[in-house]
Amino acid sequence: MRDLVPPEAGRRRALGRVLADTFAGFGYAPVATPPFERQAVIERAIEGLDERELLRFVDAESGEVVVLRPDITPQIARLVASRLRDRPPPFRLSYEGHVVRRRRGRARTQRQIAQAGVECIGAEGAYADVEIIELASRALRAAGLRVHRIELNLTPLAGGLLDRVAPNLQAEARQALARKDRSELVRLLAGAPREVQTGTLAALDLMGGAEVLGRARRLFEDAASRARLEALAGIHRALEDLDLGVTIGFDLGEPRGFGYYTGTSFAILAEGPGEPVAVGGRYDDLLGRFGLPLPATGVAIDLDHLEWALGGNAPSEPARRTVVMAGASTAALCAAVRAAGVGAVALPGASRPDARRYAEIWDHPRVVFVEGRHAEVIEASGAAVRVSVDALARTLAETSRGKSSRTKR
Repeated sequence: MRDLVPPEAGRRRALGRVLADTFAGFGYAPVATPPFERQAVIERAIEGLDERELLRFVDAESGEVVVLRPDITPQIARLVASRLRDRPPPFRLSYEGHVVRRRRGRARTQRQIAQAGVECIGAEGAYADVEIIELASRALRAAGLRVHRIELNLTPLAGGLLDRVAPNLQAEARQALARKDRSELVRLLAGAPREVQTGTLAALDLMGGAEVLGRARRLFEDAASRARLEALAGIHRALEDLDLGVTIGFDLGEPRGFGYYTGTSFAILAEGPGEPVAVGGRYDDLLGRFGLPLPATGVAIDLDHLEWALGGNAPSEPARRTVVMAGASTAALCAAVRAAGVGAVALPGASRPDARRYAEIWDHPRVVFVEGRHAEVIEASGAAVRVSVDALARTLAETSRGKSSRTKR
């Protein structure tokens, strides 16, 4: 788990606000779900769930097993199928929150993962897939991540091959395929049918530009795979027409997912974290597991990975003017400063050096040191002006009245 301290927490809040504003610009309304969920809900949504991924406990009142959520999408599916089912689709919903699961990649080790994302539920057709991918890319650009790569995937292709591997080896085989570990795949697939071995190893090389689609059509010749590949080609053309200013490629040997992707999926990559900053895709079967069959697609942005990729370019909180009020009898002046729309931190009895050190550490730009009927205004640069307390109070009152007048207008 991870704490965020100043100014980290401020940067995270600013980043979340930028993403939320972009989501809202596409018509996505925010929802919030609990940090834990009944295990039965998670198991219904995620096929082949490894219980070692979960942090579980028994609810003392109901006796039900509940888990710290490993994914937010199943909760939104439950929410739509239960509390929003009387509303007309499509449902465009956004969220921000934490999930808890074991990291398998090399880039991070903590189990708490901060996410922001959207779900588009009830929209059928390529336009919804294109909208989600465009929205994810534009949200990342709004956050400052100009350079990133969109990789289009078809999880059912490689995943369908691995479904024919011995059940006790499937999880390892998926991990090896995700790592592009050819030697490990050869070992794990030794007992699988010949066509599974050949197809899976060939899928390792289905990475690159539009030419990948031609190789995939020759490898996957069944009707269902052909239809998925044609749909993917259409999505690729539509994204190219949008001119997002980013590279768009393919990785059709990508098996990652939570067991509910049914069509086009994608990952967005950037330099730094070594893992995607965003992943998403189509999951048309998930809502049916909660009694409301609807097509759906969505994306989740990993906020830790995004901050890593942004480096020092992450959004920051707007600078707030905050004055440190020190010395004697600061209460009235603090109230006047706040009424004038400026923050005030009270340090009654503090000395000048202590007040200045406090302001420097907490990044407050100004100290007002009150001594008798006079106040010394000390800037961060060290420059100081001595004024009477009465004059300072009158100035603040005039500022406060002007602020109130503008608000009324």
